[in-house]
Amino acid sequence: MVAFMRIAPLAAIVIVVLAGVSAFPAAQERPATQVISTYCAGCHNGVMRSPSGALLDQFDPARIAEDPDAWTRAYRQLQAGTMPPVGAPRPGRATYDALLKTIEAGLGADVAPTTGATSAEIADRLARLLWNGAPDAPLLEDVQRNRLANQVTLERHVVRMLNDDRARAFVSRFFSPWLALDQLAKAEPDKASFPDYDVSLRDALARETELFLLSQLREDRDPVELWSANYTFLNERLGRHYGVPGVTGAEFRRVVSSPERAGLLGHGSVLMVTSRHNHGPDAAYTSPASRALWVRLRFLGAAAPRPFPNASPVKPELPITPQTRALPAEPCANCHRNFFPLGYALENFDSIGRWRERDQAGPVDASGTFVDGTPTNGVLQLRDVLLQRPDAFRTTVTEKLLDYAAGRPVSASRATPDTLIRARQILRTRQPVRWSSIIAAVATTTP
Repeated sequence: MVAFMRIAPLAAIVIVVLAGVSAFPAAQERPATQVISTYCAGCHNGVMRSPSGALLDQFDPARIAEDPDAWTRAYRQLQAGTMPPVGAPRPGRATYDALLKTIEAGLGADVAPTTGATSAEIADRLARLLWNGAPDAPLLEDVQRNRLANQVTLERHVVRMLNDDRARAFVSRFFSPWLALDQLAKAEPDKASFPDYDVSLRDALARETELFLLSQLREDRDPVELWSANYTFLNERLGRHYGVPGVTGAEFRRVVSSPERAGLLGHGSVLMVTSRHNHGPDAAYTSPASRALWVRLRFLGAAAPRPFPNASPVKPELPITPQTRALPAEPCANCHRNFFPLGYALENFDSIGRWRERDQAGPVDASGTFVDGTPTNGVLQLRDVLLQRPDAFRTTVTEKLLDYAAGRPVSASRATPDTLIRARQILRTRQPVRWSSIIAAVATTTP
């Protein structure tokens, strides 16, 4: 049986809070203990505990600042739409938004941050952030004139620096570990199953994503367009791999993508690093769990569910996708369906990113249902579901930039209260949201 994943602790927190907002007016008159008993006691009591061991009758949702870690996790799950879990009552979007603002206020987002950074400090941070180097002459000139505290001036420098070739350091040092693309060299597909795969293809996949990321940065797009942009960069080797005609030669050039290939979810580099690469009879199967958790973390910013104690491991001798679809409703599928459909929607892509209509089990089944009940049959519908929550991704990427600027690992999945609140403060004040506005704000924020 696939490892049983339980996500009820945050569901309980969420439902307790939702009991006090307008979407559930009847619950306003009910004490928290009754709400917990109704929604949560089946898992969170002295007999059946969640993996975290939380006893929610000891939890007071009115004292948000006293438990910032729990409320940070709850915030990210709410913003992502991954809570309440499948089948639980769900509020409308307005209620979600009101609750998110309440949590932000409770964690201190309404208090304006004080940076106190000098122009010299901002220049140094910006040069390290984008170039992993020292400030250049134009930056130093504006340091002397104390101009870097001006938002327009600073954002102009960001755009200029991103268009410098030294910005490739930013892609390799920030995006590569964050998107797990630094694992591409370790993703060695089985040659028996993928005889056409070689190192030159792997390098082409990496180069496609690097050029795409650089173009998004240099055109100063909204970060959400990483997931929806209708173009990519191909050479003949990669065009042949994707089945795109008319691309000749070794040089990469910008081409219009098919709808299925739009944004990062159509990149073979991403699809490779999120696939299992075993050897043997199931070597060509993909891993919906791996792909689902990648999307959940990188786009939605919602932490992975915690495994239930004493869960049985995945059976390595069985194909993953058929195995997970055949799970019994209790106790496995009821929790796995909270995130596995994110991976099912990508099943038309094989382990090296090629499009397929059939896999080893027959016609590809890319159907599933998002946590809120929205159907996701394939990558197009998955992308539509994700893009309904753009602020989740804007928060995620801003948090990661803050981590990167502070020297913390960007591959870590756990958001901290400090980075969440700073990210929300940045996104509230820097409008419209563009790479230049976010990066400039991060450079002025004291780690």
